[in-house]
Amino acid sequence: MNLLIMPEIQMLVLAIGLLMYEAFVPSVSPRKIAYAAMAGVVLVFAGTWCTVPPFPVDSPWQALYSGDALAVFFKRLFLVTVFFVLWMSSESIEEIPLGRSEFLILPLFTTTGMMLLASAVNFMTIFVALELVTISFYVLVAYQRNKAASLEAGTKYLIVGALSTGFLVYGIAFLYGAVGSTSLSDLALALANGPLHAGFLFAALLILVGLGFKMAAVPFHVWAPDVYHGAPTPVTAFLAVGSKAAGFVILIRVFALDGFKNESMIPYIASALGLMAALSILLGNLAALPQRNLKRLLGYSSISHAGFLLMGVSCLSERGIQAVLLYLLVYSLSSLLAFYVINKLGPILGGDDLPLYAGLSRRSPVLAFSLMVAFVSMAGIPPLAGFIGKLGVFAAVWEKGNYGLLLVGVIGAASGLYYYLKIVREMYWHEPSGQTEPIVLGWASKSLVLTLSAALVVFGVWQIPLARAVADVLAR
Repeated sequence: MNLLIMPEIQMLVLAIGLLMYEAFVPSVSPRKIAYAAMAGVVLVFAGTWCTVPPFPVDSPWQALYSGDALAVFFKRLFLVTVFFVLWMSSESIEEIPLGRSEFLILPLFTTTGMMLLASAVNFMTIFVALELVTISFYVLVAYQRNKAASLEAGTKYLIVGALSTGFLVYGIAFLYGAVGSTSLSDLALALANGPLHAGFLFAALLILVGLGFKMAAVPFHVWAPDVYHGAPTPVTAFLAVGSKAAGFVILIRVFALDGFKNESMIPYIASALGLMAALSILLGNLAALPQRNLKRLLGYSSISHAGFLLMGVSCLSERGIQAVLLYLLVYSLSSLLAFYVINKLGPILGGDDLPLYAGLSRRSPVLAFSLMVAFVSMAGIPPLAGFIGKLGVFAAVWEKGNYGLLLVGVIGAASGLYYYLKIVREMYWHEPSGQTEPIVLGWASKSLVLTLSAALVVFGVWQIPLARAVADVLAR
């Protein structure tokens, strides 16, 4: 009975059911598939608020799957993300040449893998869930196969993804040879009761390389700018929020909460994560400065945000993990808002290049304001919610006494102001270079962007609900 009420089972049934319905009723509209998928996601999201009894102590599932508060937190984040991705996809479905209904159903399978990742406490479960997520993204990234950029993005994502999977598998194999088990709890027990040897360090390094790909962290970031640029915009949003959060939930479980969380391993883990954080912040922000395409700019921006998140994880403390969870929440809101507006404007403006956004405030004050709020929040400017996210990470690093990493973070945040605010300048200070007629928004789109904008403002001023929600996650 416990197995039957897992959110993953519900999501999988929804995805297979819609796939079968679309196969046997070929005349069904893709938008109806999207609405049905969105309704199903809402029901699964509501089900996460129901109390699920834990597995019995002697249950084999207990060593594979956990339904703790951390898992529920990330599952809700994934469900909210896929809801917005489906909304974006339904509004831009005409850009997909073939298989439009399948393009709307595939994200449900991806979300199933992400939700399983959130509960995975065994490397076998982690690997299976990670492959479900990655294989789905291989298809989604290259779905616009009539465009060379999309095919190029899919090829690069496939090659780098396969390479990172190899590193992860080798790391798991080394651990199994050293511990005799793939369970995170058995790994923690082996580290606590036995001597630390080079095998553990080498396995940790290999696993960190595999996860670095999912997080788009330096030096495993090479795929991000091209894939963000070439993939369909809803898929780019899914990668920026869902895939990144999936990588970090594994990182937190394996290195900060369970698994390698051992006094003898902490100095090595903290140093590796801190180095990745510093490199990601510096490269991501500096490479974003000259970018003239918004999706490519957000690709490099995503690398820098991965660095800020790694700053919090590198603290290997409860304060650091809380800061990471809070940062993920506000970053997700900002990214979804930004990509929704870009997805809306792409067909109207004829692309995503920055000059096309000149004078947008005169053509659509609502979209220009929403995009400004999203980018100003990403830049970490008060009183928007992004400021609270960066402040929490900086406070956790300060508490650990890592002042060098803190300085790198401050420099990165300052350099990020330039490329975020240059977009605002283009929208508000420049005259339209081409078409000047007003952009008409439907009531649903207008309500969505204004609601997300208001949330970023409200949570920036009143942080108690977010802070309380994050604190409850670790109160276990």
